[in-house]
Amino acid sequence: MMTTKHTKFQLALMLVLQFASLQTTTVGAFQSNPIGLNPSSSVLQMVATTSNIDTTESYSEDATIEFPPPLSPIQRTARALKFYKQVLPVLGAYKAKEIELEVRRKQLKQEISEDEEASIWNEIDEWGSARVADTIQDMKGFYVKTGQVISTRVDLFPEAYTSKLQDLQDGLDPMPFAIVKKVVEQELLDGAPLSELFATFDEEPLGAASIAQVHKATLLDGRVVAVKLQRPNVEPKLLGDVANLKRISKALADSLPVDYYTVFCELGDALNNELNFLAEAQAMRKIDLAISHDEQGQPTQRAVMIPRPVGELVSKRVLVMDFVEGVPLNKLKQRMKEKGIKEGTPEAKLAGRRILDSLSLAFGRMIFGAGFLHGDPHPGNIFIGEGGKVSLIDCGQFKALPRPQRVQLAELVLAVSDYQDATALAVEQKANADAVAKVTKSKGRLAKLVKDFGVTVAEENEQDTDLWCSIGLFLFGNADQTLPGNGKYSANELDDNSPIKLVQSFPQELVLLGRATVLLKGIAKKLEVPFSLADKWGPGCALTLEAASEPTLPLWGKETDSVGGEASNGEASVASTPGTATDAEKIRFLQVLRVLKTWGKGKGRRFLERVVTRLPPNLKAQVLDAELRRQERKELAMKEKMRASRQ
Repeated sequence: MMTTKHTKFQLALMLVLQFASLQTTTVGAFQSNPIGLNPSSSVLQMVATTSNIDTTESYSEDATIEFPPPLSPIQRTARALKFYKQVLPVLGAYKAKEIELEVRRKQLKQEISEDEEASIWNEIDEWGSARVADTIQDMKGFYVKTGQVISTRVDLFPEAYTSKLQDLQDGLDPMPFAIVKKVVEQELLDGAPLSELFATFDEEPLGAASIAQVHKATLLDGRVVAVKLQRPNVEPKLLGDVANLKRISKALADSLPVDYYTVFCELGDALNNELNFLAEAQAMRKIDLAISHDEQGQPTQRAVMIPRPVGELVSKRVLVMDFVEGVPLNKLKQRMKEKGIKEGTPEAKLAGRRILDSLSLAFGRMIFGAGFLHGDPHPGNIFIGEGGKVSLIDCGQFKALPRPQRVQLAELVLAVSDYQDATALAVEQKANADAVAKVTKSKGRLAKLVKDFGVTVAEENEQDTDLWCSIGLFLFGNADQTLPGNGKYSANELDDNSPIKLVQSFPQELVLLGRATVLLKGIAKKLEVPFSLADKWGPGCALTLEAASEPTLPLWGKETDSVGGEASNGEASVASTPGTATDAEKIRFLQVLRVLKTWGKGKGRRFLERVVTRLPPNLKAQVLDAELRRQERKELAMKEKMRASRQ
């Protein structure tokens, strides 16, 4: 019999084919998992997508880069057939080997050792992963994004697939520089040469992705920048695919097991934003404001760094932005190995904790504070700089969450935390009557909040409190949290007993949010860091509920002063009486104090880091181990404090 991990991957590949053709007969591992966005991302990621401009074609200096019209139905069909041709043999190989092993065991009565079977599957993994990776590289588009998601899920897929697909996060074939040059000149310079704006412009890209690629450049004033430009043939193909899928899914709505039309609408909107760099430039500014203010809108230290657009050097297809130093998260282990930092050591664990803490804090502020979040935090979009400083790039996918939904989400996350605390307490108290009553009460509240958010299941499951509760835990709970139902439901989204398979529809707003939560969990697994979104976001959720009683002006609607805080609608310019202080001046003084406090903390941390790096190896290991234990005690104390505050 095929081992569990290979069954999972076979189902995932079958889903790829299913989404490409929108058939509904195959039970795919991600098929009924729109909330976790393994299907949502797969839906568009696996359908007919784009390929590069013909790199063998030459372009004259006077040539104009054309942006072609959408694909015709015949062209889209040809692309789907090309995908089938490459992937079906992989599925066939897994199925054939499964049958062969079954025959050898049952018919021929042969003994097959675990080592022999592992060797058989490893050989197919190597061949199949190479073929799938090559196919994705060839077809580009949203196939790439699916590969990026798979590469983070080391807990679900064979190592051969996750390692080969990891290169998709920043390693696609680049466009020829002749095309790059023409696109930038057309979009930013009205056909004038690059030298009119740039002192230098690197021909080799920093990274090449499915929709765009990025080059390092220097402006005439000496500023080092990154220049992002869109592949000329990508937009019409993707938009044509999405429009076609929306029509089909709407027409077949009664036959499909999941509300795919909602998925396509949400991802279609996200795609339109991702293809419009003017929208991305605005999103960069909003996300930067979101991560530099707490859930109550007060200025604070940035959780992560966000590159911002440089002035107005932006068009629909070209964006000039801050240059970010660092190494992509997907290459961090390699860099740590080069520096002699071994996996599992206190130094490696501390680095992983710092990265996850920064990301979870940033997304907590985006979701529950500003209500505007980055929708594509895969490891290729997360850069790690000196001292573990985290930067989040590529703001093309984003989502705005209105205040009522932020409140609903805050209540839902706190309910998840309450349930987890109640179950942990029940174990400690050996399931006495009071503890069991608390579990039952918290489960009922969590189930109601999930249902009230707009998630729907089949009519026969509507009264299943365990199911509703399991859906909430799947989204925001601990990775190792046991789901209610006495084994009826599994927290593994690829398991046949996953509660997500019973979801019929869900609110549009959960699509990108779901993708962010799934990717964060995948990153935590890859970094081997214990992680619970409910624990990380709990304090921010409490602040959100305190501050959400009435509407407030969004951060991007407020004026800011020179220290990065809020101004007072012009009051600062009002002359004050000698010897007195206006409210505006008091506010500005407090803002300066906040900035100085943040600066002092940063300087102190960097000084300590420099001291620790210079310690002898044995003493350094002891110091880092003590710091790791201190952080673990601090997390436990904060969790206990949160639990006590909700009693």
